[in-house]
Parts: sequence; structure tokens; C-alpha cells
Amino acid sequence: MKNKFTLYIFLFITLLISPTPVSADTAPKPTMKFNIQYETQNQITLLGGEQYQCEDKNCEEIKALGEYGPQRFTCENNSCSSLAYGYSPYQKLVLNFSDKTRESQIIHTEAFNAEFNVKVTDSSLIIEETTPITSRGRVPSFIKALIITLILELLVALIYLSITKISKRILLYVLIANVISLPIVWFLFPSIKITSLVFLMFVLSEIFAVVFEAYFIYHLNKKIISLRKSFVLSTIMNLVSLFVGGFIFSFFLMMF
Repeated sequence: MKNKFTLYIFLFITLLISPTPVSADTAPKPTMKFNIQYETQNQITLLGGEQYQCEDKNCEEIKALGEYGPQRFTCENNSCSSLAYGYSPYQKLVLNFSDKTRESQIIHTEAFNAEFNVKVTDSSLIIEETTPITSRGRVPSFIKALIITLILELLVALIYLSITKISKRILLYVLIANVISLPIVWFLFPSIKITSLVFLMFVLSEIFAVVFEAYFIYHLNKKIISLRKSFVLSTIMNLVSLFVGGFIFSFFLMMF
């Protein structure tokens, strides 16, 4: 009874300290960062704007990047950035300044975490990609996510196992389970490129991670952990990755 009460307190504190407004996790979500450079005759200020997406290079059908969960486009000071569950092939910026609204040319990038310089002239926006070669792809971001996930989930598992007095041997299987599940979440689910199902794929990937890790840990340790406790452990670990891990990962993407 005491162990159950302690466990509930631990779960409550985990949810309480989680930065829930971020609503992100270390599953793959590409980003774009736009650094604003002014080349105008008069001094102007950035007020905000929109990032538009197109399925074709001529942008015959254009739509703004929707805002739900962590997906959004924001501007502050002299930069704008966006994070998405998935981008359309082509992008365009429309930014509002203190004098008027300006539009950019249509751009396309293959980078997972893309970076751009945006030159603001008197009449338009000129975008130039500056993504470092080391960031052109998912592998560098995946390695960062793997390190963050392993640290957080092993720490959570250690606390949980100490509270429930279950053998620390489980930590090895937590490690192995994550090494198996995270590449699937990062590379297999996103390979299903159906724009209308991007958010659904994200949700399914999270469900997969919880279920797979729970059954993996239980199946190889039936004598020392029950299926119920394995599911509780997996759920708590993935909750921490969902919120705390996502916050840390997003912070590093913005800073570096």
C-alpha cells in the first residue's frame, strides 16, 4: 500500500513538472529557422506573419502551416521559426512589418532541421538556405534524441524500480527496448508519407513505443516484473519523454 501511494506521488510530480504547453516529444518533428536581415532604406520592425505550404513548385494550392500541438510558426525580434509534424514539399513566407507585408519566393529543402537567412528588401523577402551540412538529415537529430531519451527513461526507470523494489536488472532491458523502438519511431512511421495522416502517424508511433517497451521488458523478465507494472513503467517513461524530453530537445534545436 505504501509503495502504491509513493508511486502515485511520483507519477503526479512527473506530470506536474512537465512543461505541458510544449506538447512535444523526441519523436521526429522537423524544424525551420529563419534569420531576418534588413536591407531596407527605412528602419522597420517585424510584427509577425505566416508560413505557407504547397504540394507543387508553382504553389497552385497554398495553405498556412496549421497550429496544433507543438506544430506552429512564430516570430520574435529578428527571427522566425516553425516546428511541424511534417512539412509539404514547398514553402513560402508572408511576413508583416511596420510599413507593409512582404512575400518570399517559393523554397524547397531536404534538410530535417533547416536554417535560412531572410533578406528583407523594400519590396520583398529573399530566402537563402544556410543549413549546415551536418544537419542535413535526420541522423544528427536522431542521435541527440536517442541520448536524451536514454538518459531520461533510464533515470525514470531507476526511480520506479527503487520505489517498487524491483530488481535493477530491468534497466538493461529498458536500454535495449529504447534502442530498438526509437529508430522505428523516427524512421519507419515517418516513411508513411500521407499528409492528411501525419498527426495520426505521430499518435500511433507513441502508442507503439509504450506497448512495445512494456511487452519487451515483461517478456524477458516475467519472473521479476508483472505485465501491469511493466505497462506502468513504460507509460511513465514515455510521458517523461513526451514532455520533458521534448522540451529539452526543442531547446537544443533552437539554441544550436
